[in-house]
Amino acid sequence: MGANHLEDGLEKGENEELSWTREEERTAVRKLDWCLIPLLGFLYLVSYIDRGNIGNAYTAGMGEAWGITSGEYSWIVTSYYIGYILFHWLILLWKFVPLRLWTAMMAFGWGSMSMIQAGTSTFAGMMALRFLIGAFEAGFVPAVALYMTFFYHRSEMGLRYGLFISFSPLANCFASALAYGIVHARSAIENWQLLFIVEGIPTLFLAILAYFYLPASPSTCRFLDARQNQIIGARAIKGRGQDQQGKLNLRQVFAAFYDYKNYLQAAIIFCLNTAFGSLPAYLPTILTSMGYTSLRAQGLSACPYLSAYFVCVLASFFSDRVRTRGIFVIIFSTIGAVGYILLATIHTTGIRYFATFLVCAGVFPAVALTFTWVTDNQGSSSKRGAGLTIFGMVGQCGPILGARIFPKSQGPYYEKGMWICCGVLLFASFVAITLSLSLRWQNRQRDEKHGKSDIDHIPEDIADIGDAHPMYRYVL
Repeated sequence: MGANHLEDGLEKGENEELSWTREEERTAVRKLDWCLIPLLGFLYLVSYIDRGNIGNAYTAGMGEAWGITSGEYSWIVTSYYIGYILFHWLILLWKFVPLRLWTAMMAFGWGSMSMIQAGTSTFAGMMALRFLIGAFEAGFVPAVALYMTFFYHRSEMGLRYGLFISFSPLANCFASALAYGIVHARSAIENWQLLFIVEGIPTLFLAILAYFYLPASPSTCRFLDARQNQIIGARAIKGRGQDQQGKLNLRQVFAAFYDYKNYLQAAIIFCLNTAFGSLPAYLPTILTSMGYTSLRAQGLSACPYLSAYFVCVLASFFSDRVRTRGIFVIIFSTIGAVGYILLATIHTTGIRYFATFLVCAGVFPAVALTFTWVTDNQGSSSKRGAGLTIFGMVGQCGPILGARIFPKSQGPYYEKGMWICCGVLLFASFVAITLSLSLRWQNRQRDEKHGKSDIDHIPEDIADIGDAHPMYRYVL
């Protein structure tokens, strides 16, 4: 199908004469939004709950019951990220396994492992389960980022991915509130064990739902009518090109590994994850160290994440409007750094609690937009998959560092850990500035040599040639 052009409010296909009005396109995309993003978002919500419930269980009595030391707890948290890193390459299997089956398998896997944690009573057993949860989630989270690029233009991905990933701060709110209630519940088992069971059940339900509901391609959405499927399929080609090979392009995969941009973006997400990745495990502990009881810490930890949700959605919306990612990553990374400076230097409880809002509302939007940025600047689906592999494997090393810089011995203020997080966020801002300037220079060079190009109206063969195509332009 040929590329489409906008003319007098009408989209016209040059080869098959498919045409649609702007209102038809808006209606189809809006319906796609409402039917696709909530399910993917809820899957991410439960994955984030299952990933982070170890922190709530620890403060709810698991640590005391087992006599877990601070060092052992750090290794339990770290084992998840080891599994996540080692199996991040699973995203490359998307060409060989139907997405709905793959998603269902991954979700069922991590949900089952999460529930089994309730019956574990040894340090080694918990380490193994956390490793497996990480391995299963590694096959899901980056795959969704890749999957969404088949449905949305680059100028639309910021808001859509922001809405998707914003389910994770909602997950922290929900998990904290749920944990707060569960530790009050009367149960025949320990309340921290009940926490693992209650939070794992929804994952199994959503895994089954995803198998029967998720579309295999932009033109086969069962929640759209035939014409809307045609529109969504045609605009997908217009925005990303058409993959003529229909299989994994090894040339494009290898191209991702010698593209410096992937390593700069990986460095950014490493820094952001160092500062943010440990919060689900340590924020309740930090609040407890500030003088709150364990139960009240569970409830108070929800509020900073709620602020992160609203800020992330707004930042993603405006990022799409101006078609820019880098400046937002720079601004929000700096806001997070300011929060950590306050946490490192101020001992007043109210100010420290306010600083956690700056950290969450600053770092989390930067994480979301960096994810979008890496998918924006890969010219083919094969290169996007490989780019996300590099991005995730390097980036998920960040929480390993973050999980080990808040030992109990440095409480209650954890100055060293706070300063480290501040430093890596400022470094993330510096790298984002460098990358933005480099991309701007490359776009200018291509404009001067080949003429200007619209990022949402591109030649079909870009999907096979990748971002080396002379008409490809990077999102700044």
